[in-house]
Parts: sequence; C-alpha cells; structure tokens
Amino acid sequence: MGAFLDEVISPFYEKCPTSQDQFAFGQIFRAPAYYPQQSLEVWRPKVFDRQLGFASAFEVESRPKDAFRRAYPYSRPPLRTNEEFLAIKGKPRPVILIRPPDSSLLEVQKLARSRRITHHLCAVVLIYSVVDQTGTQRFPAPFLERVRHLEYGQFLFLPQGGPITADSLARIDEVQSVALDQLDPTGFRLTPDLVAIMKSQVSFHLTGLAGQDFSGWAELLRQS
Repeated sequence: MGAFLDEVISPFYEKCPTSQDQFAFGQIFRAPAYYPQQSLEVWRPKVFDRQLGFASAFEVESRPKDAFRRAYPYSRPPLRTNEEFLAIKGKPRPVILIRPPDSSLLEVQKLARSRRITHHLCAVVLIYSVVDQTGTQRFPAPFLERVRHLEYGQFLFLPQGGPITADSLARIDEVQSVALDQLDPTGFRLTPDLVAIMKSQVSFHLTGLAGQDFSGWAELLRQS
C-alpha cells in the first residue's frame, strides 16, 4: 500500500508567533465551532403577543413549514419575518486557519448608509479526533489508512503531537467563518511541507484546480 504521510513527514507541527498581525495559513487555534445541520431546527416561541411583537418561552421546532417566511415579525427579541433563530450546537475545538481577514479592507471608505465591509472573520478548517474519550476508534481502520495515503481530497490526517491531543482528521469539507477575536492561538502551525500540501488540497477540493502538491505527494506515498 505504500507509506503513510505521517511516516514520511516529521515533525507535523512547529511553534509559531501568536500575535494577530502574524496569523497565517496553517496556524492551529482553538475556536468555537458549530455542528452543521442535517435537518433544519429553529427556536420558536410558545408565547407570542401579535400586537406588541413580544415573543417568549422559546422551544425547538423541527422543519417548520413557514421557515423564513413567518406571518409576523418579533419586536422583542427583534427578528424579521424572513429570519430565524437557528437551533445549533457548538463546542470549542481545534481548527486550522486557511484565511485571515484582509487588512486592506480597513482602508475602504464606506458610504454613509452602506453595509459593513470588514467583518473581521477568518476561514478555518475544523479538526475532529478519530477516537472518543475512552480511546475507541470513531472511524474504520481501512478508511483512516486511505486518508493517511492522501486518497481523499477532503481529509488530512493529523497525528497526535503539539496542540493535537489525539490522532485527528482535518475536514476540508467543513470550512467555517470564525471571528478573529474568538481564535485562541495554540502557538503551533503545520510545518512548511504540510502547509504546501494543505494549500494544494484546499484548492483542489474546493475548486478542482491547482492540486499539484497534493496529488504529487499522494503519488509519492503510493510508490514508497
């Protein structure tokens, strides 16, 4: 089957600066991340005063037929008829930065009533442990072996070490935006070879283009 990437490249992680002005692709942080929804769930009030628009006693409702097109807006808490309070779960988890905010946008002159241009958001890839708290594998061994051979464009295996407390997967198919101030630096980043592979992998998975580094390493591992 050939060698695994984590057997060929060592170390996977190296220490790095933690100041915001030096945030860059490949740095590892902890940040609040949400679980993507498979089924739409929203918070809806059990008590609603149509005259005043006051809503209270919210409970979760699954896939309401009038989602995002309710008959009445809420004034307290404020919510338009085409908006919903999504019921989602989240937790702090390790993430890999793939795009810090564009600082040049701070120089753009806004119109008097224009929308905000700079949201201070960072694009990150979520990291999931491959074992649970008891040490039990969460994924089939053959699948993990294929990931370690770079056979899937959307996964990168991250061995335990540095800021990664257990063998994990970086899921490039789960990219989220996180506010800059919510990124908690670990003081580590991927080493240069891994940064080059992951940049190529992100481009290849999201656009189908420029996957030379990723596919080149995958071929090298097959031949090893």
